[in-house]
This record gives sequence, structure tokens and C-alpha cells, in this order.
Amino acid sequence: MYLYNVIIFALQNKFIEKIKHMKKLYILAAGLLLTTASQAQVVISQVYGGGGNTGATYSNDFVELFNRGTVAVTLTGHTLQYASATGAFGATNLQTLPTITIQPGQYYLIQEAAGTGTPLALPTPDLIPTVANNGSILGLGGTNGKIVLASNSTLVTAPTDTNVVDFVAYGNATTYEGNGPVAELGNAVAAIRASNGCQDTNNNITDFAASVPSPRNTATAVNICGTTGVKNNEIEGLAIHPNPLTGSILNVTSNSNAVKAVTVFDVLGKQVINTTTANGEVNASALNAGVYIVKITEAGKTATKKLVVR
Repeated sequence: MYLYNVIIFALQNKFIEKIKHMKKLYILAAGLLLTTASQAQVVISQVYGGGGNTGATYSNDFVELFNRGTVAVTLTGHTLQYASATGAFGATNLQTLPTITIQPGQYYLIQEAAGTGTPLALPTPDLIPTVANNGSILGLGGTNGKIVLASNSTLVTAPTDTNVVDFVAYGNATTYEGNGPVAELGNAVAAIRASNGCQDTNNNITDFAASVPSPRNTATAVNICGTTGVKNNEIEGLAIHPNPLTGSILNVTSNSNAVKAVTVFDVLGKQVINTTTANGEVNASALNAGVYIVKITEAGKTATKKLVVR
């Protein structure tokens, strides 16, 4: 009898140890799954609602998505949902996305509603939705509004809803991520996510800047977040001249003919010039002698240069 009890005790201990080992494996596996999920993160990287309006940069509204993670993400069953600044999300402004896969560091451009004007066409969109295939073509507010990337077709009620992948509000929107919405947009102004789409602190007011629309698509050079010194993240061939500046015209040039947003700050950080240029010329007649910082944004890429005025 004693021997029988010893054997049973040993078998029980062995079974308990095996259960503990399996539990550790399950916990480890769950941790790996969570890690993978956190890396695979698609965000809304740009929003433009002035398409086709008077003075618009482009003929269509657009939404740009970006994969800031390190693994490919497939958006099966995802939706874009739009609402006015103070309105509720509704079925008439819900757009079903097809099964698309966005690679790490890749942008994805979705063309939306067109205005009556005929300015520049968008770069080749990756998706041109139709009512038949996608349920809705979104007409975004040119100055104020809010848009959501959701994991399903359930209507969103708040930024904290479980199906919210990303939530972007702008202008005088009363619901937003973080401490406030992005600044008011315009017919030549889009909401552009910082760090070429990489920054995501769940705070609309700091994660985005209102700047010149710079739509990017899957043909745009990839931008892998978390890397430094990547050539693709620089404005190739950027230069400002003459420097030192003695006249009234500052020339901002690069290898691209894209429209550039130019902001000049004095040594105290005060903004003294904020303009856009298509031909590279900036009227700097208001600058007094001294040292300035020039911030240039082109096609979603941002760089700074030091300027001396004599």
C-alpha cells in the first residue's frame, strides 16, 4: 500500500509540473501574439477635404493610410467612417474597404469625392471607391470633420470604441483623440501625420500638422519607422539660396518640382513667415538682419535649414 501511494504521489507531481509547463508556453505564445499585433499598426496618415473647391490643390478629397509597423497588415472587413464636426457617424458615410494588404512603411491612397473645380488630379490612387463596391464615396468636410478607420462596419460612437483602429478629428470637431483636434483645414490645406506618418501618440492636436496636401500611394518610397539616416525620408537635393540672404527673395529648391510649404522662425521660435511656393521663390522682404530657421515640407517630408539674413 505504501508503495502504491508513493507511485500515485509521483505521478500527480509529474502531471502538475506538466500543466505548469504548458501554462508557461500558453503565456509565452499569447505574449508573442500581442507583440506582433502591436507592431502591425495601420494609421490614417493624411486627410484632405478641399478637393475640387475654389482654390483647391487637388480635384478630389482623399484619405491616406500608412503602415507604421514592421509586418504587413491586411484590412479585411475594415471600414472608413466619416462624420461632421459635431455629427454622429452614420451608415450613409460608411465606406467598406476591400481586402487590401499594406506592407511595412507603405502608404495607401484612397480617392474620395470630387468637387466642381478641376485642379490637379491626384497621384494614381490605390483605391477609387464606388457605391456599388464600397457602399459610399466620402465627401469630407473641407475645414472641419472627423474620420475613423474601423476594424468592422459597426458605427463608431467614440474614439475609445473597441473597433476603432485610428480616429482623426480636425477643425472645430467636438470629439477627438487626446487633448484636441487637428487645426482647421482648407482647400489647400490637409492634415498630415508627423514624422512622415510614424508618430502616433493618440493625440490629434500634436500628431498632425495642417499643411500643403502631399498625397502618397503604394508607389511612394517606403518609410520604415524607427530607422535613422534613411535617404528616402530626406528631401533630396534640398537647398536654400542665397545664404546669407541680402535681397528680398529666398529660393527653395530640390530635385522635385512639388509644391513646398515654407515656415520661417526667428531665434526665439516665433513664426515670421508661413507660405507655400510652387516655383521655389519665397518673399523674405519682412526679415530683419539675423539668424533664422527655415522649415520646408514637400510631399510629406520635412527638413530644416539655417538661414542668415544680412
